[in-house]
Amino acid sequence: MPPEVQELQDAITSIPGITDAAVDKVDLSDVTESDFSLLPYADLPLGALKRTKGGLVNELAISVNFGITRDPKGLKALEFLSWWVRDLARAGEPMQIRSIALPPIGDQFGTSLRFCIDYFYADPEQDIGKLLSKVGTLADALNSAKSLYPQVIASRQCVHAEPASADDLTRLPP
Repeated sequence: MPPEVQELQDAITSIPGITDAAVDKVDLSDVTESDFSLLPYADLPLGALKRTKGGLVNELAISVNFGITRDPKGLKALEFLSWWVRDLARAGEPMQIRSIALPPIGDQFGTSLRFCIDYFYADPEQDIGKLLSKVGTLADALNSAKSLYPQVIASRQCVHAEPASADDLTRLPP
């Protein structure tokens, strides 16, 4: 794994309440609207892609799929990452955060919820060095945000709570 990718993954997993994270790259340039209903495309950022009627020329999505603990610590981690993505998007970065879940069938209901940070990257030169530099910049930005708000990572020493049920998440204190 390239060091920049590892840095981004580590920056996210070091936040208390994050259970795991995986960085992936998806070529969106050949994705069309007619692909949206097909199963292999189900986890793509379809809402954003619908606005452009598919992927743009030379467009990639750098996606970070992550899970959270089912407790207040996990919700705070999600809130922090949501703020961070929103702040960067407001500053002009082409990114979003979204949730992903499987259909509510059988035992998977209430257990499949995950989250994804999508960064949309288009480079006509398709220069992998520039792409990795951007991933490194995102890792640096997240680490900087964490250092500006140390109370977010201060709870790292806390004892891990038992996972809660989906019903418990509606009763969490503010």
